[in-house]
Amino acid sequence: MKYYSFTVQIPYIMKKLYALSLFFLVVCFMTLQTGRISSKITSPPPGSAGDPFTNSTCVRSGCHGGSLTTPNSNDLTLTIGTGSPTTPLNASFQYTPNTDYNIGFLINAFTGRYGFQITALDANNEKAGNFTVTNAGTTKINTSAATGTRQYMGHNNANTTKNWTFKWTSPAASTGPVTFYYTFATEDGDGDPDSDVIYRGSVTIQPASVISTDDLLPLVNALSVFPNPIISELTVSGHLTQTGAVRGTLFSLDGKLSRQLWDEPMTEGAFTKNFDVSDMPAGVYLLHLSCNGKQTSRKIYID
Repeated sequence: MKYYSFTVQIPYIMKKLYALSLFFLVVCFMTLQTGRISSKITSPPPGSAGDPFTNSTCVRSGCHGGSLTTPNSNDLTLTIGTGSPTTPLNASFQYTPNTDYNIGFLINAFTGRYGFQITALDANNEKAGNFTVTNAGTTKINTSAATGTRQYMGHNNANTTKNWTFKWTSPAASTGPVTFYYTFATEDGDGDPDSDVIYRGSVTIQPASVISTDDLLPLVNALSVFPNPIISELTVSGHLTQTGAVRGTLFSLDGKLSRQLWDEPMTEGAFTKNFDVSDMPAGVYLLHLSCNGKQTSRKIYID
């Protein structure tokens, strides 16, 4: 009869099982940790900018823990420009309708990993203008059925990058004020979402006052007063730039009405009017013409 000893094999099997168990635990731990921070690495889900439509930020289950605070001027620099985004994006900035702007989003402080999201809404919390990705490696636009047509521009992959640029095309002038709602995250890289800090803010800008080409035109082109000085008859001629009720008056230099010459509807184009002023005292007067809120004046002399 033969006997076999397993005294050497048993410790070997035990060691293998121990090593496999340890490896399994390490893999599980890393998987769990990766699951905890994966949402911070990838692009944030739409509706995380803290806007009134969703009222949600990255501080929520499955995203970030930590605290929510309001940034100050030292935490974030927002800039805008039709070329390089060098003008501060704050309440004093006025946008021109239907214009492409480059926006810069720079987190100034902290160390670790960073992320952001921003959206632009009108007074009714609807999408205002359009975002466009200019660097697909660092930024991404997210939308969803739940957020409708609203666009949420954010980071693509969170890392040490903390300076993003992207394009925003402004809406039509009738949109009125536009508010940018934004959040940004700073993470120290320890794998614990509860130590992250999320910042939430907003800035509202107004459309620039638009002046039409017609508004820039004078009321009368080539206005002529003849003769000047005037002895008895005044001749006023020129080219009226618009149609409307035109009033012509003479004022003394101290602002008193001396005579109303005419007040009648006139059509755009050339005109000539003659008036007898022989009964008016000699002196210096101001010929004042007005129409549709526009006005023009000319100093005249009566001998």
